[in-house]
Amino acid sequence: MPKSEINKGLLFNKEHFNLLIKLYKSSFLDYNSIEDIYKTITETAVKGLNITRASYWEIDNTNLVCKDLFDNNLKTHTSGAKLFAVDLPIYFQALKDGIAIVADDTNTNKYTLELKNEYLIPLGIKNMLDLPIRKDGELIGVFCCEHNKENGIWSESDLAFSRVLCDILNLMIEQGKRREVEKQLLETERKISLITENSNDGFVLIENHRLTYASPSYIEMLGFTSEEITNFTTFDIFHYMHKEDVKATKEYIFSNLEQRNKYFKYQFRVRGKNGSYFWREDSACVLYDDEGKYTKYLIISRDISQIKQAEEKANKLFSLSKNLNSKLADFTHIVSHNIRSNTSNMTMLIDLIEDSSSLSEKKEYFKLLKQSNNKLSETILHLNETIDLQFTAKKRKTEINVKNKIETILENFSEQITENETTIILNIDKQLTLNTIPAYFESIITHLISNAIKYKADNRKLTLKISANKEKRKTEIAIEDNGIGIDLLKNKDKIFGMYKTFHNNSDAIGLGLFMTKNKVNVLGGTINVESKINEGSIFKVLL
Repeated sequence: MPKSEINKGLLFNKEHFNLLIKLYKSSFLDYNSIEDIYKTITETAVKGLNITRASYWEIDNTNLVCKDLFDNNLKTHTSGAKLFAVDLPIYFQALKDGIAIVADDTNTNKYTLELKNEYLIPLGIKNMLDLPIRKDGELIGVFCCEHNKENGIWSESDLAFSRVLCDILNLMIEQGKRREVEKQLLETERKISLITENSNDGFVLIENHRLTYASPSYIEMLGFTSEEITNFTTFDIFHYMHKEDVKATKEYIFSNLEQRNKYFKYQFRVRGKNGSYFWREDSACVLYDDEGKYTKYLIISRDISQIKQAEEKANKLFSLSKNLNSKLADFTHIVSHNIRSNTSNMTMLIDLIEDSSSLSEKKEYFKLLKQSNNKLSETILHLNETIDLQFTAKKRKTEINVKNKIETILENFSEQITENETTIILNIDKQLTLNTIPAYFESIITHLISNAIKYKADNRKLTLKISANKEKRKTEIAIEDNGIGIDLLKNKDKIFGMYKTFHNNSDAIGLGLFMTKNKVNVLGGTINVESKINEGSIFKVLL
């Protein structure tokens, strides 16, 4: 770059000196807005340097955006124009490197040649003085002085004057931004003070990790006194949070603060002074300093316990409705299929009886008709029991002795146990008790024992092991056999389904395990099965 011819002389001439003194004497409070500061600085530059145009541009990503341009010939201020880094790589790199572009002749200066055709020639600009403005080593903007003088030369005094204007501009911009933030905060606080006294929502202000203000409604919400609340730190707040919500809420808040998000919302459970938890929704509004640390953390807090309770109730009703609809669909399908199947079979047998002339044939058909009728009656009985389970779930529970009750149930199978030479092994504490619906408990155990006997292996004697243990507040009952087992790989998902059978047993209807599971559910428990083909099964009931 050809070195600019800088005239020797005083650092500032008298005009420069008077203009700078005037600026130094002014305060940010003398201006209505930061835009007024831009205008004052650009007008001062035009007057002090006796040039055509002066402007201030700020970095926006990789581009420059004009914040104010004063044209002395037109006596106008404009803003909003953009210069794109991709179009001016040499010019932008010079600014990033902190180079003051002193172009006495814009047609020959290497830093301004990129601007020649699209910018300089159309505007008649022949001389440019562009000074980068930096903060903490980073380029934040550029101050541009432009003239149309032939053979114009920027003097050392011009350069010094322009640099001082840049320093003043940078200082005033910082003051202006701080003032704008303070104005916003004061306005926010003013509005909040009008709202907080008459709102059911709680308002909290956190500064330097401490609560400096809490609205009356917030204090009432938690039950603490004003003095207690304002002595809280942010970590005290987490202490009163429900332990299941602390980790997720902390991570969410700190993540938003790290990203310098101004607005975010979260829900959690909090413990009031009386020890009771309630649901709260906090909406945060955060102000940050230049280092990214939050200076003000405003919270609008709302008690949403009733909403959460309503949601929980709605979800339960939806789940119940969905479950009932599913069962109703199954029930309808089964009623349709099984009753139609039985009635069709009975109709066919009646037709055969009417058409037959043989008394022996009629007797045989009548015997089959009676069997179909019995099976239909049994089906309807099971279906009625299925419906009854849905509406008798609130039967009163009573305490039973588990060992005594199971021994009583086994007595009902004494003939089958003796006939099949079954070995019974009981492992139940004689003191073990259970609060349950006795009829349902008896039905569950009865069916599982009956199944073990019904599906014993032909090549070995049946061994039936029944154990019961207390697990915390629940009782686990296990019924283990060495029977023919169930193929769980094939049938795992339908073990407890309606009308599901797993062996070629003509007496099997497929409602037993379905009914058993329903009764277990009514008792608030669970039932699971472990089984291997030709080895046996273990049914575990947790009540």
